[in-house]
Amino acid sequence: MKNCVILCGGKSSRMGQKKENLDFFGESLADFQAKKMQKIFPQVYFSSKKPISNSSHFQTLLDLNTEFAPIFGLESILQTLKTDIFILSIDTPFLSEESITKLIDSYQKAKKSTFAKNQKIHPLLGIYTYEALTPIQQQIAKKNYRLMDLLGLLSANFVEIPEFQTQNLNTPKEYQNALQGYLNG
Repeated sequence: MKNCVILCGGKSSRMGQKKENLDFFGESLADFQAKKMQKIFPQVYFSSKKPISNSSHFQTLLDLNTEFAPIFGLESILQTLKTDIFILSIDTPFLSEESITKLIDSYQKAKKSTFAKNQKIHPLLGIYTYEALTPIQQQIAKKNYRLMDLLGLLSANFVEIPEFQTQNLNTPKEYQNALQGYLNG
């Protein structure tokens, strides 16, 4: 697994500011995630509607679709890179290297798209094969942007990951609680 793409394409309306710019222990969340992923993957990218500023100068794969749904970012990424990709959203900073390795190992054994799960399935935390591009385009053509419906078409593989590691930072309260939990945990 060579390519990691950090998704930053959302509106961040519940957070009230762009998540990639959140202060995360003295650096932006974008820098935190990029540095963490750089230790694991030879190629790290961001995906967004606008370029993402980051100290590592990683390229942003631009999603030029006017709709705000992750499925459009996935389509754009797979069309651009033309290879299997590890995906995570910018707002899941607690995923450990050990859990990433578990996901990659499972993907390599199963040879199919592989995602994190615990109490729920996480379609933006795992690996999409290049072959997923066709079902993604079919879903878009049907105007069905639900990723859970897409996963049903992929006959995906799932790996159990601890709940805390899949925590999203969607609101200011979740962000503050996550920082406190990280410091105390």
